[in-house]
Amino acid sequence: MKRMNILVSSSRQWNPGDEFIRKGVERLLGDILGPNHNWLLWNRNPDLFVDRWSDGRMRTDFLTNSMRDPSLDVIDLVVFAGTPEWFGLPVERIYRSLLTQPRVPVLILGGGSGADMPRLAPHEVEVLDRDNVFICTRSVDLVEWINAQLSTPKAVALPCPAFYSVGEPRGWPDRQRVGVIVQSSGTPNQNVGEELVQSLISALRAAEGKIDLDIVSLYIDEHMRFSRLDLEHPCVYSYEPDHLLAQFSTYSTIISTRLHGAIAGLSAGVPSILLAEEANFRLRSTQKPFGNLLPILSVQEAFRVAAERSLEEARQRSIEILSFKKNAYEDLRNRLRSFLADAL
Repeated sequence: MKRMNILVSSSRQWNPGDEFIRKGVERLLGDILGPNHNWLLWNRNPDLFVDRWSDGRMRTDFLTNSMRDPSLDVIDLVVFAGTPEWFGLPVERIYRSLLTQPRVPVLILGGGSGADMPRLAPHEVEVLDRDNVFICTRSVDLVEWINAQLSTPKAVALPCPAFYSVGEPRGWPDRQRVGVIVQSSGTPNQNVGEELVQSLISALRAAEGKIDLDIVSLYIDEHMRFSRLDLEHPCVYSYEPDHLLAQFSTYSTIISTRLHGAIAGLSAGVPSILLAEEANFRLRSTQKPFGNLLPILSVQEAFRVAAERSLEEARQRSIEILSFKKNAYEDLRNRLRSFLADAL
């Protein structure tokens, strides 16, 4: 039997959140389609753009192990795996190729946006209006904006696919241990404000000898900065997303400045708390579908909750999270199974 070729638009070795989203997408589609298909990558790492932040078109002369051309003549399914880059210059060549290959179904899973809602280009609208396109986003605001631009509304708001990045969680930890996922202020497009960073550093210093915790970095610049602070807490880092997902499962609570670090923590059944700057629309809009399962707290309040939460309280919270995850997963899987049965 012929193996399906699935082209997935994501990034490698850039934004770990993209990798968690892709892991969730792979689990979902593997559950529906089985294991016998090929994953081909459209790599949106900005190092592969013509000019990182000023020209987001994809170069065609790179030598990484990903697609330089959409090559939709051999592609059976196109998947845009989350993040705000499901439209625009980094993926324009995919849309242009889809105009010539109307038979190819398209999944947009976990589409996001910044504070400014996207104005879709004519070629994007033409593709997205097709019957063989499925759209779910992680923001109610974005759903309304997309549907207003399509002739037939089809976008729905569902939890981000990073929520499905971990399969069956490992056994519950036998002691309280907190994972604090940190960021820095100096890395373009990966940063948070220095005021938040300093508040976080102060809380980490104050927690020495009081809270058993790890400092977890998802990006190398963060790991280097926090490793040089001479804090008593261990610093944890890996370039490999599977290592990080396994690490999340060892904690009884996660505190995170990174949205998808917290969502991946929830996927492992770990109660997670977000630290968010007031103006961070992307983070706050994506948090909404999780409600009180993913609270946004101040640094001081988050550390207080983590210190006072008993292991039994954390375990009960985990049961609620995993029940919500099971229902949300089954809902999305059923929607996709029904769509793909008609589209493929």
